[in-house]
Amino acid sequence: MDNEYLQRFTDALVSEIKAEMGRRDLSSRGLGRLIGKSSQYMSDRLDGGNPKTGKRTVLSVPDLFAIADALGVDANDLTDRATAAAEGAPDNIVRGRFGTNVGAPAEDDLDAVARPTDPEPTDEQ
Repeated sequence: MDNEYLQRFTDALVSEIKAEMGRRDLSSRGLGRLIGKSSQYMSDRLDGGNPKTGKRTVLSVPDLFAIADALGVDANDLTDRATAAAEGAPDNIVRGRFGTNVGAPAEDDLDAVARPTDPEPTDEQ
């Protein structure tokens, strides 16, 4: 693996974790409390990174599993979503809440949704 891919994967993994945090209205500090880590520890991994170096610390495997457990998601789902993002998943893929990939609706499906099948109401109805 090249360094560029690893950076994309790391960024995507952090994005997936932050998305799950957002769904739960959970801050980095709150997540840190759940897994027994300081707010600085979490910031170094999820936010802007270490203020001295300006680089984010890469998540360890134990960190990933602790975070996933605290968020109530499977670590494999997080890494699968990050992998898809890092590999440049096609634009027509919509990621579901639990990482399920669902193809984009066909044009006919969109037309069916856009056109109501019920007639317009009249004064008699």
